[in-house]
Amino acid sequence: MIVAMVASVAALAGTGHALAAAPAAAPAAAATQTVTVKYGPWTIPGGTMDRPGELPNVMSAAPKPCSNCDIVGEKPDLVYADGSTADMNSGPMLHHFVISNLAAHDTVCPLSPLGDRIWASGDERTEKTMPDGYGMPVKSYDRWAMLTDLMNYSSAPKTVYISITYTIAAAGSTTPVRSLWLDAGGCLTSDYSVPAGPSTHTWSWTSTVAGRIVFANGHQHAGGVHVKAADDTTGTLICDSPATYDTMGGMRTIVKMGTCSGDPLATVARGDRLTVTSYYDSPAARNDVMGIVHAYIAEG
Repeated sequence: MIVAMVASVAALAGTGHALAAAPAAAPAAAATQTVTVKYGPWTIPGGTMDRPGELPNVMSAAPKPCSNCDIVGEKPDLVYADGSTADMNSGPMLHHFVISNLAAHDTVCPLSPLGDRIWASGDERTEKTMPDGYGMPVKSYDRWAMLTDLMNYSSAPKTVYISITYTIAAAGSTTPVRSLWLDAGGCLTSDYSVPAGPSTHTWSWTSTVAGRIVFANGHQHAGGVHVKAADDTTGTLICDSPATYDTMGGMRTIVKMGTCSGDPLATVARGDRLTVTSYYDSPAARNDVMGIVHAYIAEG
């Protein structure tokens, strides 16, 4: 079961003229506030460093931070009941979560059973911040669902929550963006296989939308080096997201994936060929890696 706990609802300093006219190339920043929602709890069974406990791919209804607003930023974490961070140093790993809007279709993969995938992260817990003046609209009729995969390297069971702090603005106060899920695994699955050593894997999509891509970030598994998206038609690099590693719980793991933000990062036309390329240097062959660039586009 998912419990929404709307907390730390704090108004932030705004410009005071969120609805005023602004040049098209530089939309005005909207006045914002933050809302933290805790999803859970989930109890992950105990495991070992070789065979971690796992709660794979649980899908549940997910409360929205508002019924009618624009989301301009999102910061995820995995926490215990007291709000402290849960990570591999104490056992739990946020393998991944995906929040989808079931009231809309995925732009890149319209037949995806997950709906429109709008927010996601792995254990790198990537914070997303749209450029000033851009936001993801949330409507009263949107139906959110959360897909989670949680792991535990501790021998003791761990009860955790996914905590997401959303930065929101008034509905209609920003230029709307929509999600582009560019996945080296293709449309119906994100997993693919890599051999031991260096390798690359690509997947391409012919764009059905036109507009300005303003934010993007990558996601990979252990062994990933970087993942990038490019517009082959125009020869434009959209985003190249490198993986940063550190040791947690005695294991070398990805702790950060690069983000790209710009107004715009790239301008895409309908019919452009967009390609995602995932680079790995894996110490052993694996059949469950990912290479995703999650981008946001303002149409028009």
